[in-house]
Amino acid sequence: MFGDTELPVRANLGIYTQPISFIGLPVAAVPVPLEPLAMGVQIIAAPWREDIALRVAFALERAGVVAAPRPRGL
Repeated sequence: MFGDTELPVRANLGIYTQPISFIGLPVAAVPVPLEPLAMGVQIIAAPWREDIALRVAFALERAGVVAAPRPRGL
């Protein structure tokens, strides 16, 4: 939610990761489920180390720190 407007999380996270990706750094953005705030964590790794960014994102998900809500109707 942004004010009274509900925004899709997955579609809007890319806006903030593109500048980092453009300079060649792998980045993973994952939402942090803190109601009513819309927050996220950006994980940036060294060039060509996408594995590290994804491994950190997966570890945060397993620990329950981050979670992407499923789209409605799925």
